[in-house]
Amino acid sequence: MSLLVSARAHVTDNWQRLLRYCGTSAVGVVLGQTILRVCYDLLGWSGLVSNLVAFIIANIPVYFLYRGWVWDSDGPTRWGRVVLPFWLVSLAGLALSSLAVGLVDAATDNGWYITAASVGAFGTVWLVKYAVCDRYLFGAPLEGDESKQIFLGTANDGSQSAGVR
Repeated sequence: MSLLVSARAHVTDNWQRLLRYCGTSAVGVVLGQTILRVCYDLLGWSGLVSNLVAFIIANIPVYFLYRGWVWDSDGPTRWGRVVLPFWLVSLAGLALSSLAVGLVDAATDNGWYITAASVGAFGTVWLVKYAVCDRYLFGAPLEGDESKQIFLGTANDGSQSAGVR
């Protein structure tokens, strides 16, 4: 199956989840950019420090919204299997965003350019983050998806272990 056909099927089957993901991401962007602009414009912090503070504060509610509302995952929190990988993917966005914000901050003191650099960088990681969250962190196994059963650690007796996916 081609990537385009596979993506189209995923969107068709998961449009509500995708809509919730977009809504949660919009909340994260608004919250994060508001914090960034308060830190940068009102508190006079550097673009990098403002970006880091905004990232940390905004990603806490975003994680819980992704987990509970987007993927309806209410089981126990698995720090090594879910929380750490979520933050690692998020940190990739932070690294890219920090690089972009640092470069723009060195060139100008315009807060709108700082905002654009931050949003643009995080936006590039957005689709990858959805795929990781859906496939490995929060998503439920799809019918007929044997690879998920392997990740879930299905034993010979049909029971599932709580091991790493």
